Amino acid sequence: MKSILSPFFRVMFSPDDFFEEIRHATGWKMPLIHFFLLACWLSLGSVISWGLGIDGANPINSSLGAQMDVYPYWKDTLLPQTGVWSYPIAMGLIILEMLIITLIFTPVIYLVFRFLGGSPQPRGILHAFQGFVYGLTPTAFGGFLPVAALITGVFATLLQFQRGPSITLQNRKGGSYVLIVLFLAYAIYRYWQRELI
Repeated sequence: MKSILSPFFRVMFSPDDFFEEIRHATGWKMPLIHFFLLACWLSLGSVISWGLGIDGANPINSSLGAQMDVYPYWKDTLLPQTGVWSYPIAMGLIILEMLIITLIFTPVIYLVFRFLGGSPQPRGILHAFQGFVYGLTPTAFGGFLPVAALITGVFATLLQFQRGPSITLQNRKGGSYVLIVLFLAYAIYRYWQRELI
């Protein structure tokens, strides 16, 4: 159990050391377990906070686009039609969207960092997946609570799209930094407009 929970704290407090260490891991099991624990926790926290009246469509209260996408549907359709069953359905939808986004962004991150001069790696997709999934970790620390969601969301975005992949994919060249900064600026702008997807 300790080995499953320790990445949550190590990513938060010593991300560079953590990403350097996991770069040598060869299996998919631990990052997949981490992803599903994180997705379940975020989806559970989200629906509980929505039930308490927190507006999940507001970027100050939600770290992820998945939360903001599902919230209006939950509030306007699921809750009135299915009542208490709307909560587990909304959780499933958040997890599903997080999975879809991860499946889309993992190869994109690999290709971008490879195109910008990263060294070819036999486990490149795994390294991109590690950087993206473990980079999402800060959202576990309040990614569904007012203000904490904004702070953890910004930190997670930086880890997911720059810091994590630059270490796991061994590309710390200037071009990757410039492109990622431009991408992040665009993503954050779209996030605030609630149009990330």
